[in-house]
Amino acid sequence: MSKRIVIMGECMVELYQLVDNVYHQNFAGDVFNTAVYLKRTCENPVDVQFFTAVGTDLISDKLVRAVEREKIDTSLMLRTKTARPGLYMINTDAFGERSFVYWRDSSAAKQVLQCFNAQLSYDAIKGCDMFYFSGITLAILSDSDRAQLFELISRLKTDGSQIVFDPNYRPALWQNADVAKAAFIQAYSLADVALPGLDDHRVLFEAKTTNDVLAQLTELGVAEIIVKDGVNGINGRYQQQGFTALAHPVKKVVDTTAAGDSFNGGYLAARLGGIAPQHAVKFAARLAGFVVEHTGAIVGKDHFNGFWAQNRPSVFVK
Repeated sequence: MSKRIVIMGECMVELYQLVDNVYHQNFAGDVFNTAVYLKRTCENPVDVQFFTAVGTDLISDKLVRAVEREKIDTSLMLRTKTARPGLYMINTDAFGERSFVYWRDSSAAKQVLQCFNAQLSYDAIKGCDMFYFSGITLAILSDSDRAQLFELISRLKTDGSQIVFDPNYRPALWQNADVAKAAFIQAYSLADVALPGLDDHRVLFEAKTTNDVLAQLTELGVAEIIVKDGVNGINGRYQQQGFTALAHPVKKVVDTTAAGDSFNGGYLAARLGGIAPQHAVKFAARLAGFVVEHTGAIVGKDHFNGFWAQNRPSVFVK
């Protein structure tokens, strides 16, 4: 029986430079990237639904078609007449590290809960097997909409949905660090699975090591915790058992844009396939290593299919 996964957040127009003054246009965003890689790498039947708001303009139509091409359900992509998708431009240095310029102040995704209240009801998301959201999902919402989202998530959790949270802290999106910290603590308190990076916790919670993060989130009641620490690897905890995994070696880092997002998608796909956390992180690290060897957040299907032929979780993970 197919699992139903609801992934909530923002998808934007992505521009990255091919050569001087020539840019390639695509669509991407942290949770959307995760949705794509989860859908592409889940070997068991899975219905991934992307929960967001877009406009009624031509670029929004194009965005919806791009989501559909990834075989992601668009029934929770709601329409607003008063906004359009946000846009960002990627600049990468010689080492593949990226910097961004954003145009997202009037992003349609900020209206997702207003659209939800006007067009749908709780029944539209009730009963999903997994609900995934991020710190960016929280950051783009108004205070009242953020409070409503926490109420929805609490209700989903009570009704049996597994809640997954990735903090993905972006300081520029928050009023201040204290507001972000309070929101993250509330999110973690609802989460069954947490996928933080150590860097986020260094900034917000003064964590020094991945063990500090594991201790904090265990105290908050998170049952399954995966802490990413870049080239230093992964530190995890599940059912009170700890484990570590190495980062996958990369021949040449081209663009780190979706490193964490692809890791999350691969990890959740492997877990949905019944693979234990200590093995799922190995597949996720390999997927992230592949993704950063390519330009842009979403690797083209031709390149991806070559990776997939040799690295299916059931084959790669022993």
